[in-house]
Amino acid sequence: MKLGLPTLEQISAGLIQISQRQGRLYPYPLDLQLGYDKVVLVFLLADKSRSAPASVPEFYQNWCEKPFEEWGVEVDGELDGSDTLLFFGEPTELTIELAEAFGGSTLSQEQSRIATILLQRCQAHSQGAQIYTKFRRFIVEHPVLSDRELIEAKGDFGLGIGLSDLLEECYVGVPLCYQLEGNFYACPYCHALSAVDSRGQAIANPNCNRCPPGRRLKKKVKLESDSLKLKRGIERFWFYPGRAEIRLYDKLTELGLQVELYPERDRYDLRVTFPDGKVWALDLKDYFNPYLLVKRLGDEPIPKDPPWDEAYIVIPNERKKDRPAYLKELKSRWRTQDVKPVFDDAIFALAKKKLEKFPVQRMTGTPPTDDSNTSPSKTTSRTKKRKREHERH
Repeated sequence: MKLGLPTLEQISAGLIQISQRQGRLYPYPLDLQLGYDKVVLVFLLADKSRSAPASVPEFYQNWCEKPFEEWGVEVDGELDGSDTLLFFGEPTELTIELAEAFGGSTLSQEQSRIATILLQRCQAHSQGAQIYTKFRRFIVEHPVLSDRELIEAKGDFGLGIGLSDLLEECYVGVPLCYQLEGNFYACPYCHALSAVDSRGQAIANPNCNRCPPGRRLKKKVKLESDSLKLKRGIERFWFYPGRAEIRLYDKLTELGLQVELYPERDRYDLRVTFPDGKVWALDLKDYFNPYLLVKRLGDEPIPKDPPWDEAYIVIPNERKKDRPAYLKELKSRWRTQDVKPVFDDAIFALAKKKLEKFPVQRMTGTPPTDDSNTSPSKTTSRTKKRKREHERH
């Protein structure tokens, strides 16, 4: 008998609950307790009762940090044997995705609530679409910031927009467990907060695709002592996929294409218009497990409105480095004919090839304009300054 996805989804939901209360295990979340009981049952049915985890605390503290291949029982084939549920006490990407498949988690509820309020306020504003885009882009470009930077941004977003309180809700003070020799550091690649291992080394963020989780950072960026970080739900559902969205947006606009970021307040991620009037709808999905992504997408991966001629679910190119068969596995369960899955480097190549069919006079890209009444006027300069500081380090 194998350990199935439903059991691991339930366990993951319990692990997310623990992470939201800063690792406090007691009282045990019901989902974790029930999931643990099912794990023990699998061992009993496999006649391996002596090898089963002896208690919920042992299961949480030891087993959830171990790769599935070391558990001693067969685990569902849609999961890799090297996968774990926890990484230095924090839920992994897989755990978050499993919890979502179970029926949602406090992390998704957190970002959904903020997204709902943002949409409501933007709908009531004459320049709501631009405001929404600028708010989301600010989050992507600022996974960590100082208290002073937050105050400045709150002032800019609050002026005539009324989003200062919502911006503040996206951030939280950096926990001391991220401190290394009295300082906080950021990853030089994704610019998010770097983790600290048991040996006192700054290590790669488990969600940063530029380097393997747990690898010591040879370079790191020193942060202010009063730094704040994005809340985990915002970080997971806005920041990490948002990096790929902004990267592809910038590349396509550089080609001279007309690209709209978060059209109709995020119906999908990118709406690309070609010189012949044809429109592509692109929605980026940064999922660790391709099977869980298919399950998450459902029967209508991309809404029909605003209308499009071709539609693609775009996967960040980094995923193929960790899982070379990612796209093959994704397509094996794909069930939507008019929407195709593709990596972001491939969609860029397709767009470039299509554009070559047209005359040299290309369209003018339409990046968001900086309107002092609707967006943080200092965001661009602060971002450039931060990039220069990162390069120096």
